[in-house]
Amino acid sequence: MKVGVLIVAALLTATVWAAQTPRGPQWQPPRPGSGPEWPAPPAAARIRFLRAITPALVHPKPSLLSRVGRLIFGGRDQPAMEQPYGVAVGPDGRVYVADTFGHALHVYNLSDPGYSTIRVDGESLIGVGAWKAQLFVTDSVSGRLICLDTKGRTLWTRGPKDGFLRPTGLTVGTDRLYVVDTLQHRIVMVSFGGVMLGAFGEHGSGPGQLNFPTNVAQGADGHVYVTDAMNFRVQVFSRDGGYLGTFGRIGDGSGDLDKPKGVAVDSDGHVYVVEGLHDVVQIFDARGTLLLSFGESGSGEGQFWLPTGIAIVNDIVYVTDSANRRVELFEYVKEGR
Repeated sequence: MKVGVLIVAALLTATVWAAQTPRGPQWQPPRPGSGPEWPAPPAAARIRFLRAITPALVHPKPSLLSRVGRLIFGGRDQPAMEQPYGVAVGPDGRVYVADTFGHALHVYNLSDPGYSTIRVDGESLIGVGAWKAQLFVTDSVSGRLICLDTKGRTLWTRGPKDGFLRPTGLTVGTDRLYVVDTLQHRIVMVSFGGVMLGAFGEHGSGPGQLNFPTNVAQGADGHVYVTDAMNFRVQVFSRDGGYLGTFGRIGDGSGDLDKPKGVAVDSDGHVYVVEGLHDVVQIFDARGTLLLSFGESGSGEGQFWLPTGIAIVNDIVYVTDSANRRVELFEYVKEGR
């Protein structure tokens, strides 16, 4: 009886203390010059580090009440991302991160701020996309493309019976999904309602052929960019899969692509390619000329350890820093700003 009284008293005390604890201020972007910039000063910045996000950094600190409850009754520690890969930003501004081995989508609301997870019945989550009230995620091991609502309820799936073998990267295009099928060396087009619209690409090293592609993005001009990983290049296609061009080569110098991963396009049509082996992101113009690279190996601000996915929305660049278990945010600074 005494134990029960003590527990109730502790919880009531914690409730009072928690109610008196003010909430912390909302996150604000850092002032220019307060973090790493590329190119380095005194040159005008074109890429500026903003912040890193993890569940612990965004998730509100547990109240004293919840901490006391966890102490008494047990419970989970702070959530964490195990191996983030794909990243996407929804129409509502929420950031969705596919956790390859965590069997979940991590959901970040940076304006509130807030954090939550959506559990996904999958063994190896890679790509993620968001369109209206729908979420799309690939489970590479089971060969499935899964469509969920924002509460995590499955709306439809497409899998091996529909021709998928190893779906990995995906992007939400202007009027369809583009899904990389790595082991079939092709890009599959799917409607937002799950209708299979066709595919392009075949195994090889010639123009329009693919060798274990990994990721895909679509620019505002409709061009589709594919990281052709084992050909060490990026290939460019029309919206319907017509071959348009290629850039990149194997090597260890600037502009070379040893382990290309995520790809994305900013508002000026610059193509960003994550170079997973050298822990940098390289920026090319539409013709494939290297303009700038940012990042380096490490765990500090603006550094990477095995980066993977990338997304760009409103010229904010989101990069999944996989082995550091975080997402880093950068800003593309237009000329004259």
